[in-house]
Amino acid sequence: MTIPSPRFALLPDSADSRLLVDLTSHANDLSEAANALKGAVNVGQGSELWEPLTSHAVTAYIRPFTTSNVRARLDQMSEIPSVPPELQSVHDTIRKYRNTTVAHSQSDLVMPLSLVILNDSGQGVDVRGLTLSHPMPLAFAEHFAALIVAMQDIVDQATQLVLERLRSWLRTQTPDAIRGWRRPEVAFAEDAEFSATRRRRRDPHFTFYAHTEPIPDDEHRDV
Repeated sequence: MTIPSPRFALLPDSADSRLLVDLTSHANDLSEAANALKGAVNVGQGSELWEPLTSHAVTAYIRPFTTSNVRARLDQMSEIPSVPPELQSVHDTIRKYRNTTVAHSQSDLVMPLSLVILNDSGQGVDVRGLTLSHPMPLAFAEHFAALIVAMQDIVDQATQLVLERLRSWLRTQTPDAIRGWRRPEVAFAEDAEFSATRRRRRDPHFTFYAHTEPIPDDEHRDV
């Protein structure tokens, strides 16, 4: 019986294969930002989910523009044009909003106060702590959505170019050569073992976490 060949292989290391990995990673972050912002718009500005969803959209959008130990920054890749000029101010505001408000509590959009409660005669009767917070306005969220779409288009165009180069190169490779390429390494573990401590590597290893119901002891089984 003939054993079928594996259906997937990893491209050998090269400048273009590394570029494809980085662009794919950036595209995933931008998609995450788009989905979070879409979810915020769907629930509406008055929903209690508006602020966490818009905040997550900001965090996901800015990831490609921050220094990473495992990929090149999107705004430092020679293959990627700069942010469209008409959206540069939106991009700059999102970056500042992430740094001062979402990642750190430093802006005056969130104002903690120590207040004295007064009675009708002006006498202080109690002390309270109160936080005033202003979430992202819907009007600005719409500009933010346009920025995400623009950057997704830029990344997609760059990705198509590298895919064309890699596909042309792939057509020159024989089945014998491809059989020597590594396969994706995938492991499975209990969800109780979930961990985010390992750093992503160029030599990939991915783990799926799943919940498995324990098998009951014999004494607990129905007879």
